[in-house]
Amino acid sequence: MKISLGRPVNVNNLLTTLNITLIANRNLKKMEARAGDAIKKISTASSNNAAIDAYEKEME
Repeated sequence: MKISLGRPVNVNNLLTTLNITLIANRNLKKMEARAGDAIKKISTASSNNAAIDAYEKEME
């Protein structure tokens, strides 16, 4: 969220434009932390799969 939209102010500006209820900065930080954990897990799994595929292709 923070990477694509910028600071929490920008997130809330976007929500205001879309006529959606604003989110408190504290809650945005919590969501950002959870998203970071999920992104890290997915990227690690993806990297592992790519390494396994590359190894298997090299052994053929």
